[in-house]
Amino acid sequence: MTVLDPACATDLFTPLRQSEIGFHQLILHAEPDVLRERIDAGWEFPGDARRSEAVRAYRRRRMVDYYAATGWMHAHGHVIDTSTLTAGQTLQAALAHLFRATP
Repeated sequence: MTVLDPACATDLFTPLRQSEIGFHQLILHAEPDVLRERIDAGWEFPGDARRSEAVRAYRRRRMVDYYAATGWMHAHGHVIDTSTLTAGQTLQAALAHLFRATP
């Protein structure tokens, strides 16, 4: 999930960080042009162009909010720049981080 409000993130993540279950905040980042291309290529509702475009339009509008929040987000989590990674490479980077971070 993406949490763009720092106060909301604190409310959600602080109890998780303090729990015994272990919590890792991973930020999957992409440069703006890459993210825009990925959004434009998305078809969340195959066969339903109108609904898929509504989702894409919403995501394009929220891009500004994401990039405005990257300062505090990147300071509080592990950032994986996915700009040049495939989905499989992104998964491998996340797993590598989690295995290194686990005692």
